[in-house]
Parts: sequence; structure tokens; C-alpha cells
Amino acid sequence: MARTLVIGFGNLDRGDDGAAFYIVNRLRQGLGIRPLEEGDTGMDTLGGEMDTIFVRQLLPEHAVEASGYDRLVLVDAHVEADHRDIVCTRLDPEQRPSAIGHILPPSIFLWLARNLSGKPVEAYVVSVRGRSFEMAGGLSEATAALIPDATDTVTSLLGVRS
Repeated sequence: MARTLVIGFGNLDRGDDGAAFYIVNRLRQGLGIRPLEEGDTGMDTLGGEMDTIFVRQLLPEHAVEASGYDRLVLVDAHVEADHRDIVCTRLDPEQRPSAIGHILPPSIFLWLARNLSGKPVEAYVVSVRGRSFEMAGGLSEATAALIPDATDTVTSLLGVRS
């Protein structure tokens, strides 16, 4: 079995930007893993065949952790021009060394993880449509309604049942 890391990222203080937190927790419950509490990343429990974490942003130090896995699924919120509720795409690495800073876009994050591991890393992005990014905790009703289907999208990529 391929070692897999699911990384949810977003800001719980910005409404729907925190959607990945709810998807990661629903996934964790389906896997029989204790859900994360606010402020808990799950980084302290890494090391299994299937791990899940939630972070505020993708950082270079997260790519170091991700480099030990064969497959990554990145989960976030989006505001896409085509207005799809759930977007699932295979992620290709992108090398833009001059663009590497402390916060990484998913394609550069994957490029860094692959280069650190020296092996191919299969990666996907699953993104749920956000509608409200105001300074408020919790999700909008419309985005909250998408969490079960977005979780099912992640579990289908992983080949597990939620």
C-alpha cells in the first residue's frame, strides 16, 4: 500500500477558508482516527500508512514531512471562475525557484516534496467551493452542505470507505 498523507489547509477564522478542517475530520472519523480539535494539526501522529493533518498554510517544513509519502492529497477551499462545487485534479510539480517563499502554492509544494524524497510522489488537489471568507468561525450553509461529497471525493482517491 502506498503511504498516503492528506493535508487540509486553510484558515478557520475566515469562514469557508477552513472547509478542509471539516473534510479532514470527517475523513479521520471514517478511518477510526480521533478528530482534530481547533489548533491541533495532527503533525504529532504522523508515521502511519495513511495520515491526515490540517495546517493553516503549505510551508516548506510541511514538504519535508510530505516527502516521506508516496501519495499526497491536498484539500482546500476555492473560488473558481467556473463555479464547480468540488474540484478534483491531479497535481503536477512546478519548479519556480524564484517564487519559493515561506508559503507555497500546491504545485511548488509538490515539486519541493519530490525533490526532497528523490522519488515520484502522486498528488491530487481536492477543493470545495467557498462562498464566505469573512472573519467568522464556521462554514456557510452552502459550503457545509458540500463537506460529505468532498470527503467522498477524497476517500475515492484513497480507495477507502468513509
